[in-house]
Amino acid sequence: MGWNEAPGSGQQTGPSGGEPGPNSISSDPGAARRFPPAAQPEIMRAAEKDDQYASFVYDACRDAVRHLLGTRVSVAYQNETKLLGQVLYYVLTTGSGRQTLGEEYCDITQVAGPYGLPPTPARRALFIVYQTALPYIAERISSRAANRGIALADSEVLYGYSASLSNDAQSSSTIHASTASTSGPSVSALRRLKEKFNGLWISLVRRWPTVLPIAREFLQLVIRANLMFFYFEGLFYHISKRTAGIRYVFIGKPSNQRPRYGVHILMEYPLVASVRSLHERLSFVDYSFLLVSASSFTCTCSLL
Repeated sequence: MGWNEAPGSGQQTGPSGGEPGPNSISSDPGAARRFPPAAQPEIMRAAEKDDQYASFVYDACRDAVRHLLGTRVSVAYQNETKLLGQVLYYVLTTGSGRQTLGEEYCDITQVAGPYGLPPTPARRALFIVYQTALPYIAERISSRAANRGIALADSEVLYGYSASLSNDAQSSSTIHASTASTSGPSVSALRRLKEKFNGLWISLVRRWPTVLPIAREFLQLVIRANLMFFYFEGLFYHISKRTAGIRYVFIGKPSNQRPRYGVHILMEYPLVASVRSLHERLSFVDYSFLLVSASSFTCTCSLL
């Protein structure tokens, strides 16, 4: 009697049909996705643990920089040191194809694709860049553009310098008109493109201090929308994971898995908002009552 294949299981069994054979290999690619999706509390707890452990790595990097280069350098480059700590943490865990400490704590692991396979190195690298480097680069560019715009708006010397630069550009364009006509239209087109780019950049820098609050509000709106979708879907807690297409599955005991959030959150939000507003009103009333009592007590003491 040969080996029989159990129907619907994707494994080969022995002659008795009870135990799996030595070559029990799953032939169905969809059968690899056997673990249930991770619940929202587990993903949030893992992210909280990862932030905590990444802060430990940042503290270690800051202490090393302070001992090697001094306190002044450590304070001046604290943002870069924080970036270094985050990159080290995620490169040594997610970048090497392993679980982070927060994921191990919550018994969840990363998967991607329709078959629930481990993320490819490209996906992991994209997640690390979006999680660590992109916020730092955006913040640096935004802060420098804002400072430059404020300086251009407040300093009359810079306005005069930009006007002189524009006059010099016009004079140089008139001087080199003959050379441009002889050298060909490609050089003049390149010069015009460069001048347009410089003018656009200066105008953008001047308007950036007024645009920056709107951009931050838009970013906060995007983050809140992603969080709202996470509460309903339970897939992507961070925008970086949504961009990279990385989600989580639960690999622990089924009895230890936490319940998922559902539609009842829609009923909990108005209740929480009403309780918070009531608490703020009561605290304001209590504070006003204390102020009135203190003022009356002061008046009474002054009369006595």
